[in-house]
Amino acid sequence: MFAFAKEWGEPRVVASGAPAVRAPAARTGASIALEDVSLTVGVRGGVVEILQHVSLRVAAGEFVCLLGPSGSGKSTILNLVAGLARPTSGRVRHDDVDVAGPGPDRAVVFQDAALFPWLTLKNNVEFPLKLQGMGVPERSARSEELLRLVHLWRFRDRHPHELSGGMRQRGAIARALASDPAVLLMDEPFAALDAQTREILQGEVERIWSATKKTIIFVTHNVREAVRLADRVVLMGTRPGRVLHEDLVELPRPRALNDVRVAELANGIGRLIASEVEKVAREEADDAWQAPGERGRDPRRQLGRGI
Repeated sequence: MFAFAKEWGEPRVVASGAPAVRAPAARTGASIALEDVSLTVGVRGGVVEILQHVSLRVAAGEFVCLLGPSGSGKSTILNLVAGLARPTSGRVRHDDVDVAGPGPDRAVVFQDAALFPWLTLKNNVEFPLKLQGMGVPERSARSEELLRLVHLWRFRDRHPHELSGGMRQRGAIARALASDPAVLLMDEPFAALDAQTREILQGEVERIWSATKKTIIFVTHNVREAVRLADRVVLMGTRPGRVLHEDLVELPRPRALNDVRVAELANGIGRLIASEVEKVAREEADDAWQAPGERGRDPRRQLGRGI
């Protein structure tokens, strides 16, 4: 069994027979603020409003999940915080400083692990450190610390195609942590994984967050996953994206998906966003869509008549 670290920077006990590992002395989380942020993009024949007057504050070290249907601007918020996009109006701030572009203090983990296929896992983790000019011995020590943190040290010489999907995602998390970010931005990182692997990695992320004290902003469509992980769940409305509601999750950690309290809170939050999900479904399916249990004439019954 593995014992979880009390503090990032204190010795961490690993599997029986393995030496204790001292995690790197890392900076803890930083605050993030979106202040009345709006974003519009030009399209053929006009403009589309992606975000509308979004204000959101995330405290240093907080774990926040953004939850909502497609088109609610969840990933766009991550791009703004990462400095990969700029708002049309309003401000995005990192520790009370305006975000002007990407930086090593903010790292992104995507749905696809996006590891370089020609590099070993160890070299993937070391890649950002090499870009920063870190020497070979220091890079090697750092990659070992991080790969042990995500329980992948024994697979350090494997290439991505030799790893399972869950292992690749853990490797992507290790690489994201390599640059010692204060903020970890996670964009549906487990969406493509099977349910069992997804639950395992939820526990891994919670453990890493507890050990590193990083600020995490986590995007998901899964209500129960949001309740399982977050200190606070932010519900987003769609088209244009806006903050509808926030819920504090005051359940003790660690949590389990099958915990009755997690399920009850998830059901309540699910009901709050049901109308937004239905709105998206109606827009995408036009008049052919009907809500579950809704009665009435289905226009699809007329398709093909008279042919």
